[in-house]
Amino acid sequence: MLEPETFAARGRRRNPGSARGADTRRRLIETAIEVFATHGYDGTSTRLLAERAGVNLPAIQYHFGSKEGLYRAVVGYFAEYIEQQMAPVGARVKALLATGKPSRAASLVLLTELLEAFVALIFEGGDGDTRASVESRKLFIARAEVERSAALESLYATMRRCVVEPCAALVARLIGRSLKDEQTWLRATAILGQAAVFCNKPAAHTLRWKSVSRGRVRAVQRIVCEHTRAIFAEHGR
Repeated sequence: MLEPETFAARGRRRNPGSARGADTRRRLIETAIEVFATHGYDGTSTRLLAERAGVNLPAIQYHFGSKEGLYRAVVGYFAEYIEQQMAPVGARVKALLATGKPSRAASLVLLTELLEAFVALIFEGGDGDTRASVESRKLFIARAEVERSAALESLYATMRRCVVEPCAALVARLIGRSLKDEQTWLRATAILGQAAVFCNKPAAHTLRWKSVSRGRVRAVQRIVCEHTRAIFAEHGR
């Protein structure tokens, strides 16, 4: 995931020591994603993390304080990634709803844009991400859920704020209900679930997908958006 260059980043370029520290931190996070995904939290040692990242063992304590600190930094990295990927469409949702009573047509168009961005978030990653890195992220989260890691709470909060809440706000407008109405949240969750279901292994097995190409991502986006438009066309009658 590429970040826009900030004043701090330019400072690191001028300060080789700072740049090396940032590089070490980045390598540890990227390595930790893969190692925690493969071995789980309990099965991962700081020695293994350091060896895989090609750094000295004290580097983990210096940058993150402990193995737990590194684990939480990985979750924080995911949360930041979600926010960056979904921020543009989230801003458009906020602007549309701020107009007062946006039309059904405009609300539905923006809902499909949000769903397309969500599908891309699930399958494609950001600029510079490889298919292997995207899959490692999925496996990390799946394993963390099995392990019932408390660290995921911050990730869930980010997902709710950046994905679920904008979706629910548009759904509320389309079905004429309040954001406080449970029906709004049930429908928003069901709509997002159309995309999330494709992440499951049973779905890949059913579709006989050994990998997910860009063409298949586009196909999922089309199907999810077509179903969503049909749902609200029926609801609007």
